[in-house]
Amino acid sequence: MSRKTISTTVIITIIVVVVVVVAAAVYAITAMQAPPTVPSPTPPPTASPSPSPTASPSPSPTPPPKPAKELVIGLSLPLAHPSGDHALKAAKMAAEEINNAGGIRLEDGVYKIKLVVEDTEEMNPSIPTEKGVEAFKRLIEVDGAKIILGGVRTDIVVAQSQLLSSYKIVFIDIESNNPWVEMKVAQDYPHYKYYFHLFANGSVFKPYMVLFPMALRSFSKTHPEYPNMSRMAILAENALWTVKIVGRPVGNSSYVKALQTKFGFDIPYMDLYPTTEADFSSYLAKAKAAGVGQILFLFSGAPGVAFVKQWQDYDWSPYKKPIVWGPGLLGGFSWFWDQTTGKAQSSIWWPASIRLPKDWPIQKTAEFYDRFKAKYHDTPNTAAYDIYDGMYILKIALEKAGTWNADKLVKALEQTDYEGVIGPIKFTRFHGLEFAEPKIYWYFGQWQNGKLVDVWSAGNPKVVYNLVMP
Repeated sequence: MSRKTISTTVIITIIVVVVVVVAAAVYAITAMQAPPTVPSPTPPPTASPSPSPTASPSPSPTPPPKPAKELVIGLSLPLAHPSGDHALKAAKMAAEEINNAGGIRLEDGVYKIKLVVEDTEEMNPSIPTEKGVEAFKRLIEVDGAKIILGGVRTDIVVAQSQLLSSYKIVFIDIESNNPWVEMKVAQDYPHYKYYFHLFANGSVFKPYMVLFPMALRSFSKTHPEYPNMSRMAILAENALWTVKIVGRPVGNSSYVKALQTKFGFDIPYMDLYPTTEADFSSYLAKAKAAGVGQILFLFSGAPGVAFVKQWQDYDWSPYKKPIVWGPGLLGGFSWFWDQTTGKAQSSIWWPASIRLPKDWPIQKTAEFYDRFKAKYHDTPNTAAYDIYDGMYILKIALEKAGTWNADKLVKALEQTDYEGVIGPIKFTRFHGLEFAEPKIYWYFGQWQNGKLVDVWSAGNPKVVYNLVMP
């Protein structure tokens, strides 16, 4: 081995030894400077906590009830007229009752009724047809009505009915007297099928207008203290609803001709008066000169009040004061007695809101009469009876159809078979009111000391009873 190789080996060995020695020294110095390790004291045993009673979970707050769905039903009424006022009150009664009983159950849930009303002004003597049409449109376009009830004056109802197929909305006519729209249902069902008539039309009433004067005539023959009621005058307001009854010119109708030729009445005086008439002195003078014993007076507005007052105060000597009777929209409920300050005494009206006889078979009629009178301090007129029933037959038909879709609702309404406050309700195939069974419209009522007393019934049409002298 060479000297050079030995020297290299020695050098490497020396270096390794030095590194080891230095490392050991550093470690020793570091260990001396570190603080001594003190063992951690053993913690005392921790007592197990007593389990606290489990608190009952607080109940989640009840979410507020969802707002009830609303079914908007529109009312098309003359609000300044007693017929419209009473109809609105009766509709509110029915809606409140239906809502309190749970509402109307349709396919997509339960609905509460929301009533909206527009004033048609239709009993204004000027007969503002355009205002009635505008009110009808507002109910649909602005108020969101899905169904409409209302109607009093025929002129307005005829105009409104022409909108039904365009809007596809059901309209229940509660009070107009003419069957014009019923005839349109027969002639043009697809366009007029949405119309239903919940009142006695003129064609239904005509037989009563023959049978009643005949009963009066028979009565006068056996009661000589009464005027001779074989002689008759006819006075009618010049409005559409009287056309089919008395004709144009007046007297040119099948009804008047039948009275004269078939039933033997002497009708020496017939006339029309304007819906704005306030002075009937000339009409009364002509009736007196004709020596009539009964006056058929057809009215729907304020002229009826003026006529009755003047008839009562008129000097009829040397004749006997004639009996006044007729279809008078306002004559048959307590408002009329008040407006005439009692001068309505002995006048006879149809339809009449009489407190029905004890043998009347439908208990709910008297119950409605009593509830309405107690609530509003007035006897209900026929518009109130009709719209009250209209609300309930709508409820039944809506639940049967499951929707207010007009075409489906029509089918359900056509199946109506309901005992209402006016009597049994069914519709003819032309959507008029079926009259085969008793109705409150069977009765004529006479004012006697502030009360309407029944004096004639279609159930016993040949006689009058309970009658007092004019």
